[in-house]
Amino acid sequence: MFQQSISFSDELDIGSPELVPCLSYPRFSESEYKERIAEMESLGITSITLGGRTTLNGVHIAGKGCVGLVVRAKMGDKTCALKIRRIDADRKTMDEEARLHKIANCACAGPRLEGHTKNLIAMEFVDGQSIVDWVGGAAKGRLRKVTSSLLEQCYSLDRAGLDHGELSRLNRHVIVSDRPCIIDFESASTTRKTSNVTAAAQSIFLYGAVADRVKKTLKADMEKALLALKIYKRDQTRANFNAVLNSLPV
Repeated sequence: MFQQSISFSDELDIGSPELVPCLSYPRFSESEYKERIAEMESLGITSITLGGRTTLNGVHIAGKGCVGLVVRAKMGDKTCALKIRRIDADRKTMDEEARLHKIANCACAGPRLEGHTKNLIAMEFVDGQSIVDWVGGAAKGRLRKVTSSLLEQCYSLDRAGLDHGELSRLNRHVIVSDRPCIIDFESASTTRKTSNVTAAAQSIFLYGAVADRVKKTLKADMEKALLALKIYKRDQTRANFNAVLNSLPV
């Protein structure tokens, strides 16, 4: 949901008029705006820095999705990514997403959760590149290390019973810095069957924009990989996960 290694420059106090479109989107509501200002104050957020690839009414922000907008914010002495619930979102609070995000963190996945309120989620700001941009310039050894780390995180999520739900579209949900980071748990679930490893492995090595670039450096035996993934999908044991890794060039 938010792609980094982009210029951020305009730091504004949270009450600055330039931020109104971000805090009350897609329409203005005075009560919602005031509530979000109060919530930012309760989290210790003092300023927001504009910048990013997404443009919102002439204002550049880090990202925009179906549930919220993401901006870069100052929280005490930390820089964080702040997700702001859209007024027209399909949920009334960010409580459930924050709960799922905590589960991901316990599984050593996702940006570190810093705090949340009814309308806001503050998390670690991951300074890196979208995986689809990153893979094009990655050396073979580094590519193997990052893809292996990503699949290990996916296995941890599977074991934790948390299905991300969007890992077939890795280009929008993984940022690579020192390590790969899975972002955006708004579609996650603890009730449906987990498919993190299978979705991510296919997206990295077999199908889609990321796989098309990875194949230029690392090539998987598709038949062998699909068989290993089929077995793992049926029985998500460590042994079967290791078989998936062995079927892939990691």
